Amino acid sequence: MLKKLLLIVLLLPITVFAVKKECGVKPSYDITISKESVHIFNKKNDLTITPNGNVILNKQSVTLNPPLQKKLAKFQQDLRQQLPQLEQQSLNLLLDVKMTFEQAIKNQLSDDTELKSELNKLYKRLVKLLHASIFTENGNTRFSYQNFNNLKKDGEDIGQRIFYNVVGGSILHFDFFKNLGAIKQISKNEWKAQKPKLKAFDAHICSVITDIDAQYKEILTQLNQSIHK
Repeated sequence: MLKKLLLIVLLLPITVFAVKKECGVKPSYDITISKESVHIFNKKNDLTITPNGNVILNKQSVTLNPPLQKKLAKFQQDLRQQLPQLEQQSLNLLLDVKMTFEQAIKNQLSDDTELKSELNKLYKRLVKLLHASIFTENGNTRFSYQNFNNLKKDGEDIGQRIFYNVVGGSILHFDFFKNLGAIKQISKNEWKAQKPKLKAFDAHICSVITDIDAQYKEILTQLNQSIHK
């Protein structure tokens, strides 16, 4: 339990998925991508785009004019490229942060296998959380907007739950107080070093999601206009 507490004191500030300033755009639709189609849907709208450019909106086939056809082609290409990239970039960053703290723990608290094991467990839980939002397997990608919009909150909740579960049994250990100074110093130094990178990545995520959302809303408006002509 002591090792878990030290780990959470170290990593409780983790905000790999988002910084305090929230992105102004929050998606309101799920997306599934396969070789056969790009499918974007919620309770209000259901849009399917096939690789050859056929479009079905709310069970109605839509005939596209050339400008709209061009927009749909770009939109589909962006989704097929950007969402898997965003997933991989997030995984890479999360692994990089874990390895950075692993090295700091090794340098200042010795190569503690138990503490490293707890760090790895937390890392795996955060990967699982990310994959609930964006997940690619066998060329198919799934994006869940509700999980994506809750990434920051759910990530913080994981840390808090672990903290409150172990704090009662660990706070009386002498080693906790003995190591607390080193833990705080690692946290202060490493998060200061990581902050610019995390902030830049958060802006990147927001930019990608904002671009996707703007394209989708514009296309949806034009598709509805085509149907109701």
